Amino acid sequence: MKNGFVREVYLRSVPSIDLQTVEGMINPSDHKLKMSEYDKILEEYGVKQGTDEYVACGFFMLNQGPQLVEG
Repeated sequence: MKNGFVREVYLRSVPSIDLQTVEGMINPSDHKLKMSEYDKILEEYGVKQGTDEYVACGFFMLNQGPQLVEG
């Protein structure tokens, strides 16, 4: 994944959190991210469907990212 992707995901989640300023662990399930925002982030970072990077981003979201919600 490209530098800044994970931080951007959490900055756009609800509630928003800046991983550069948080201390300790966070609970990913406490945060939600709209699918439309996730798609925008992928586009901004040049992540294309069908690539290894796209799969890596998906695995991150499933294991450590905020919950994806409709919208």
